[in-house]
Amino acid sequence: MASLDIYFLDVGQGDGTFIICPDKTTILVDLGSKKNGHIAGKDAIDTIDGLMKGKTKIDYLFVTHGDGDHYNLIPELVKSGFSFGKVYYSGPKSDYNKDMQGVINNSSSAGFLDQAHSTEKKPLLTIGSASNQVDVFLLSANYPSEDDDDKNAKSICLMLAYGSLKAILMGDAEAETEDFIMQTFTKAFLKADVLKLAHHGADSTNQESWLKVVQPRIVSASADQKWGHPYSSTIDRVLKGKRLADIYKHDIVAGSYVQSARDYDWETRSTKKAILTNLYEITGSMGTSWQAAGVAYLVQLGDDGRLGVGDTLKNISGWF
Repeated sequence: MASLDIYFLDVGQGDGTFIICPDKTTILVDLGSKKNGHIAGKDAIDTIDGLMKGKTKIDYLFVTHGDGDHYNLIPELVKSGFSFGKVYYSGPKSDYNKDMQGVINNSSSAGFLDQAHSTEKKPLLTIGSASNQVDVFLLSANYPSEDDDDKNAKSICLMLAYGSLKAILMGDAEAETEDFIMQTFTKAFLKADVLKLAHHGADSTNQESWLKVVQPRIVSASADQKWGHPYSSTIDRVLKGKRLADIYKHDIVAGSYVQSARDYDWETRSTKKAILTNLYEITGSMGTSWQAAGVAYLVQLGDDGRLGVGDTLKNISGWF
């Protein structure tokens, strides 16, 4: 069975998604880390290396926005011998550090994206032939403008459609970006099977109105310890979703800000719901802590309309 394979990588405090299309076209959406990057970041690069099976050219790179935890491992990937066929980025080049500007400048085909590059009938990219076609739609980029100070709101937001299945990747989009997307596209079009939560599952975005429109069956959040992501309040909103699938039993860690302590409190939840995060509760000689566990999740969109979920801890959901 052919499938669109989406790998949600563990990069520590950061983000990275690696995609392999049915025709073996490869797409990287972000790769960055600001905490545990020396461990998890190396694991992510090694994971990509293994999935590339000796090839060194990644066909498409999308850098969703100019926050370092979304791009600062990309120059490391280049130093490891990888290159890119086409590079897309949001914001001006000045949003990025010199190393990343070098990657953009050295690309023979770097492209800037405006807000309205796609319509429901006009994808940004069409990959593969009719029998294995993947359409990549641009939902938003540089909202409200390229020069806006809010890098998060400017995030490139993508939808990948394969057969009857859809996946949406939101970068660090803010609530106003979600509103823009809902005003631009129909509810029927935005209903999707897989949703990468905006801004690592932050409470300030991932609105209930947005989640009701998308109605995801599988949700992913690239978690981190510094800012309490994903927020417990966001997880609560996700759990209201009537289409959220059951997979294997696993733990998720969610945070909330305690004003009196001026710090984050954490809770571990055991669930069978398809909420994929990369923070795990660790108990050792110094007590209980929460840390990234180097877990990469694989979500597969099958050509028969079924979904599959697995992880590098060898948990596999089977097809559903």
